[in-house]
Amino acid sequence: MPRRAFAWVYGYVSLGLYRCLNVVVMGFLTSLEFPLLLTTLGRETTIPGLPPASSMKSGGKGGQRFKIAELEASELEPSTLRGYVRRSEPCIVKNCPPAMFADLQKYSPEIPADAPKDKLLIDQFSLPRLGSMQEWLFKYVGKRVLYLARFSGGYKGGYAHIDSFPSYNFYYVKRGRKHVYIVPRQYNPLLKLVGGYDSVFVGDDKADDSSLGWLETIPGCYEFEVGEGDILLFNNSACIHKFLNLTQNPEIFTMRLVHSDSSPTTLWNDCLNWEGAKYFTGIMTMGKTSARDTASIEGEAPAV
Repeated sequence: MPRRAFAWVYGYVSLGLYRCLNVVVMGFLTSLEFPLLLTTLGRETTIPGLPPASSMKSGGKGGQRFKIAELEASELEPSTLRGYVRRSEPCIVKNCPPAMFADLQKYSPEIPADAPKDKLLIDQFSLPRLGSMQEWLFKYVGKRVLYLARFSGGYKGGYAHIDSFPSYNFYYVKRGRKHVYIVPRQYNPLLKLVGGYDSVFVGDDKADDSSLGWLETIPGCYEFEVGEGDILLFNNSACIHKFLNLTQNPEIFTMRLVHSDSSPTTLWNDCLNWEGAKYFTGIMTMGKTSARDTASIEGEAPAV
């Protein structure tokens, strides 16, 4: 068979298989998340002890800042973090033993020399083997890591968003410092949310700190900083979150834990989402560093 004809056949077969995989991924996400959506009855649950969403209608004060809990790793009880996870209440764990993170070195590939300098660079791994860290997680959180991503690069920040696919975020700052906003999930219905391919975004936000007026339209949020060695534990598939870099080229490991308690808003967005299926298929088949423009909520993460 002539080489050109073979290339055409190979291309069409590959494209066909890729699209079939897209359908499989979309069907899997929909079959998994639609039943979860039914269990929520389309309603957002509540983090206790905070002003109700209805307080804005009765003249309550907007734009408050809530204090996030900071916990010492050496003082944790096995039930402590499980309580925060059950409530979807964010918390920071400080001063974990550095040896606990040793296995992350296996998931730190060299950045390609031609990688863009101003983009978010992502390396993703499914079902990572994390040794003592996984043992710690199972002891104190009672969950296993579904997949891991390393974030690095010269990006400045990103849009406020809720992530697709049910999970809970174990967010470890290896290098750098971040300014963070996390919105309690009961305030999600008060905001204009726009569906994307892998997230639900706050429509009135920008990738930097130039358009934060939407924070004044809700009772409040958690606003804080995390730095080297900190662990931020929060419900990324239920709570709107926004990160801004305070240092150049941070290095973050975000470990997504098996979890089923998501916002009905993001569950709706994931069901029959063809663009989302293409994105997740790309992640599974790419196998190398990808670059993402965090100043945009459109498009896919291309390979570097």
